[in-house]
Amino acid sequence: MSNVLIGAGNEALGFFLTAPKGTTLPSTPGTTPGSAWTEVGSIDVNGISLKLPNGDIIKNWANNAERKINTENGAISGNIMHTNKKVFEALFGEDNVTYTAADSSHGNISSVTLSPDVSAEPAAYLFLVKDGDTLVSIGTTNGLITDIADVTFNPTQAVVWTPTIEGSWTISHDDGQVTS
Repeated sequence: MSNVLIGAGNEALGFFLTAPKGTTLPSTPGTTPGSAWTEVGSIDVNGISLKLPNGDIIKNWANNAERKINTENGAISGNIMHTNKKVFEALFGEDNVTYTAADSSHGNISSVTLSPDVSAEPAAYLFLVKDGDTLVSIGTTNGLITDIADVTFNPTQAVVWTPTIEGSWTISHDDGQVTS
C-alpha cells in the first residue's frame, strides 16, 4: 500500500454533489450519499483545489507566536464540465432557475437571469475521491458559493463553470485496508 494519493474523482458515487444546508455528510468516504444529495456534474481533469483556512498569528512582546486566530474558512474550487439545470441550480439557486420541459418545438430549457442579487443559498457540498481502494471525501454541511469565475464560450474547449465554495470542510480518508 502506498501513502501517495492520486486525487481522481470517484465516478461510481459521483464527483460533486450538493444537498440542503445542514445535510449530514456520509459517515465514511465509501458510503453512498443519502437521497438528499444530488450529483451536480463532472469536474474536469484539473480536479479540485482546496485552500486551507487562513488566519492571523498573535505574537507576544518578545515576538514569539502565542496563538493563531482563523480569519478565513477553507475554500474549494473546480471546473464543472456540465451546463444544465442541476448546475444552474447549484450555482445560482434553485429559486432563480426557470425550467421548461421539452415539447414538440424545443428541448428542455433551463435559464437564469444573471444580476447582482442572484446567488445560491448556503448548502451542503461534497466531493468524492478514489485511488484504487483508497477513498476520500471532502464535504461541508454549510458552504457558500462566494465566486464564480468568468465563463468562456469557444469552439476548441469545453464550457466550464468554476465556483469557489467557502465553508468549514471535513476531510475523511479511508485507506481501503479492511480486516476480516
